[in-house]
Amino acid sequence: MGRELKDIGSSTLKVYLLLLEEGNALGVREVQRKVGFKSPSTAKYHLDKLVELGLVEKTRDGLYLAKDSSKPPILYAYVSVYGTLIPRLVPYAVFFTTITLLYIVFGGKDFFALATGFIASFILWIESIRLIKFLKKLKEVKSKGVR
Repeated sequence: MGRELKDIGSSTLKVYLLLLEEGNALGVREVQRKVGFKSPSTAKYHLDKLVELGLVEKTRDGLYLAKDSSKPPILYAYVSVYGTLIPRLVPYAVFFTTITLLYIVFGGKDFFALATGFIASFILWIESIRLIKFLKKLKEVKSKGVR
């Protein structure tokens, strides 16, 4: 089966992002409560759809767990850190910004090194912000039209 976001409706996407952010297995009623569905059968429908797409697995205990290795291609740009999805570029942006600032603090005067540090930091922060805005749009889309 296809593993594209186009195969996932907004409510199913909401369930999938919840499972990714939680990082551990959840039961049907817990998903129902956290997503705000009116009945457990609605949560089960979306969880089963994710299992069918190969994005989620059902454990022996009857819980559902997102398979990190089977993310849709667009979500490879994100990593879950303490239950929060962040762009993978953020640590690189922080690293280049920190190194550049430390270079300045310790008296670095090489224009090429400064320019490289600033340009790399700028590009990484711009792309990180773009990915954060995209994730917010995804979450807005998934918030609308909950069954």
